Amino acid sequence: MNCGEAVMQLLADYGVDTVFGMAGTMTVELYRGIGRAGIRHVQCRNEQGASLMADGYARATGKPGVCTIIAGPGVTNAATGIAQAYCDSQPMLVLSGACLTRSLGKGWGAIHELDDQAGVTAGFTALSAMVHYPEELPELLGRAFGVFRSGRPRPVHLSLPRDVLPEPVDAPWKTRRTPALPVPDPASIEEAADRLARARRPLVLVGGGAVGTGSALREIVERVGAPVLSTNAGKGILPESHPLSLGCSIVQKASQQALAEADLVLLVGSQVAPGDHFLHDLPITGDIIRIDIDARELTSRYGAALPILGDARSALPALASALNRHTPAAQAATGQRRALDIRAANAASMTDLERRHARVWQILRPALPADTIVMGDMTQLVYTGSFAMPMEQERCWYYSGTYCALGVALPMAIGAKLGAPHRPVIAVAGDGGFMFTVSELATAVEAGIALPVIVWNNDALMAIVEQMDQRQIPRIGVEPKSPDFLGLARSLGCHATRPASAAQLAQAMRTALSADRPTLIELHQDSGWLSA
Repeated sequence: MNCGEAVMQLLADYGVDTVFGMAGTMTVELYRGIGRAGIRHVQCRNEQGASLMADGYARATGKPGVCTIIAGPGVTNAATGIAQAYCDSQPMLVLSGACLTRSLGKGWGAIHELDDQAGVTAGFTALSAMVHYPEELPELLGRAFGVFRSGRPRPVHLSLPRDVLPEPVDAPWKTRRTPALPVPDPASIEEAADRLARARRPLVLVGGGAVGTGSALREIVERVGAPVLSTNAGKGILPESHPLSLGCSIVQKASQQALAEADLVLLVGSQVAPGDHFLHDLPITGDIIRIDIDARELTSRYGAALPILGDARSALPALASALNRHTPAAQAATGQRRALDIRAANAASMTDLERRHARVWQILRPALPADTIVMGDMTQLVYTGSFAMPMEQERCWYYSGTYCALGVALPMAIGAKLGAPHRPVIAVAGDGGFMFTVSELATAVEAGIALPVIVWNNDALMAIVEQMDQRQIPRIGVEPKSPDFLGLARSLGCHATRPASAAQLAQAMRTALSADRPTLIELHQDSGWLSA
């Protein structure tokens, strides 16, 4: 067994079953290992697609997404997906090739050369290392899975020189046991219960770190009568039909006012990024109880009166149990009335364009099973969908507003569907963003997956157009000419349709979910039927 084979066998032993990537001269021995270990390989059309597919796979499965790429351009192409996973706390393992060890850092002009390849990704990975000897890999991979399983998950990048991968390995490598997730301090939990019980206008804000806490969260908020806001990553943890749910309406004025008026905010598993609310700072004036697995977040810009370090999946059940020993000052009925008033104010404040977007989601929601995964790109339809598309389950709505890269939805949806083939998955992109990664439609066709891809066409990078118009700046570089989207999709082997009514859109979605290949569904913003 050589090093490339040993790496892949060790990954298989850690539970890896799928790798996204593109082979190159430097990584062929990894591919020998992929074949020997029986790992599925998904060939992308660009390394950016590979990293984004790995990200989508991780979100849908909860397991680390893995991608194999060449050195140099492979690394820089994949950087967007790696950085997005870093911003969104997703587990990803990136295995890249590298130049010969004797040439590293010499500036000899070797093929695919980067002077400091590990340094290129160091700023958006938990660990980025250049391997010099096969013996380093068991420890490095053990550290990687420790990052994925026992703390805030983030990407790891290992660069593997072309002369290291063929080297022999005497004995199979063994997996390393990872530590357990941190549990909260019991005294802090008791203090949190006391503070919540004494609060008269409590409010809860949950993010992606609170996934898996739905039952305990419901018990807490019903006991203290606290309305619940979520970030995009926390959407659906509390079903949005619940009378205390405000959904992911953090971008709307009434919800922001509710935050300002709360005398206590329980903030769980979120860095509260501006990509969720489009403000520099949220107007939180009350005390904050903050629960997070990352100690750095507990002392960040939203300082906590009570910081609690620990995994939310152990902290919230403990908090729910502690609250049973207290009599809350607030009443559940009062909290429900507050939530009802906030939801009504938010609905009344929508713009005409947001109502048009909401119309699309109102048509789609009944056509989609409850567990459908929606992968959203950077497009106004998705921005509105954050608060207009109701979700009853967690891990269904994905929109990466923090890194905010165009073109992510399609490859992420491919990765999610391949990772969770039993679940419906759709991608939603704008006409501009879709063109960034349109080539990955061919990957989806080859995989034979039923994948509806909605393209919201407004013939522009509309959010930037609106900013230019407001500031009286000429529209330069924001109105690219779109192709014939239906013809383009069909040329790549997809089905394609342009619905002309609400009924046709609903039927197109139902048909696409059971098709033998991807289906592109084009919707134009100016279609008259969307204003009905």
